[in-house]
Amino acid sequence: MPIRDPEKLQIALEHTFRVKICRRCGALNPWDAERCRRCKSRDLRPKRYKK
Repeated sequence: MPIRDPEKLQIALEHTFRVKICRRCGALNPWDAERCRRCKSRDLRPKRYKK
């Protein structure tokens, strides 16, 4: 079921895509993380957003 309210849509997209992915092990990390929670590497990237 699509979200019609633009404000709720923005909140949902931010919640879904505002994470970082570890390039070494693939773990999801918080947006403000500097190191991976699982393997402790510093090789993090933002999650990709496709429209």
